[in-house]
Amino acid sequence: MAAAVATTVFTAALFISVLRSSRRAAAAAQAHVDRRRSHRSKRDPREALALVGNALAATHDARALLPLILEVVTEATGARGGLLVQDGEEVGWFGEVGDREPLELDLTGDDETGGRTTLLLYPPRRGFRKETAALAEWLATQAGIALENARLHERVQRQATTDELTGLVNRRRFLEALENELERSRLFETPLSLVLADLDDFKRVNDEHGHLAGDRALQTFGDLLRAHVRKVDVAGRLGGEEFAVLLPETDVESAALVADRMRRALSESSLEVTPVSRISLTASFGIAQLAPGQASEQLLSRADAALYEAKSAGKNRVSLAPAALGG
Repeated sequence: MAAAVATTVFTAALFISVLRSSRRAAAAAQAHVDRRRSHRSKRDPREALALVGNALAATHDARALLPLILEVVTEATGARGGLLVQDGEEVGWFGEVGDREPLELDLTGDDETGGRTTLLLYPPRRGFRKETAALAEWLATQAGIALENARLHERVQRQATTDELTGLVNRRRFLEALENELERSRLFETPLSLVLADLDDFKRVNDEHGHLAGDRALQTFGDLLRAHVRKVDVAGRLGGEEFAVLLPETDVESAALVADRMRRALSESSLEVTPVSRISLTASFGIAQLAPGQASEQLLSRADAALYEAKSAGKNRVSLAPAALGG
């Protein structure tokens, strides 16, 4: 019995000793982290500015820039952690957050969509020094400028590749996508079909109802194309009333079904041109499937010939290009 009691006492003492050692080790580790953070918080402002400046110059992608801003500003100010909030919703965090009152930094203010991006910096154990808080404010201002520049860059890029009237890709971007899909089709040996579409009698719409009605007709057709394609497809406006749809992994028969659904949807709808006047619209479609060894110009030429055939045969119809033997 005495031996059992002694064993129990020894075990309890050992447990208490281990617990105290663990607590001392944890305290020592925390002290090390705090010293490291304290050292970071005392970083030379020039070093912090260089760190953030290099990071902000690394990308023009706003989505990639946001987590970069979060991390480098948190590190540069010696904060325990940072939290990004967009429109009141948490979108990213770094380090330890939520345990103390944060320093709130406005990165973008109100943008054109009414949204707002805020960075919350959680201070180290002893809080932010006055000069560190001022540094954080300045860094946030620079980060906000970089973020706005990135978004402006994206808008410019989007405008350069998007048709302003319909929101579809423009001719240049469509032809780039065509070349890319040609290479992918050859590499994976999958079918690729091209649909060319043209609004029928579009000049009459402009002449009889004005160019505003013509613009609305183009927008209506653009919306219809967008509603009938998959995410992997590419719909574009090549110019005037001519449109195109690129259908990866789609043979000519399946492409014809897609085109005919578009044709019927357009012919069964009407466009309001005045409060008391509506007009009907139709379109013709020409389709070609990529043949082995064909170049993009040949595929476009075959689809264009099929479109011409649909127009010549009475419009408001779908025509398929004959199978080709290759280029």
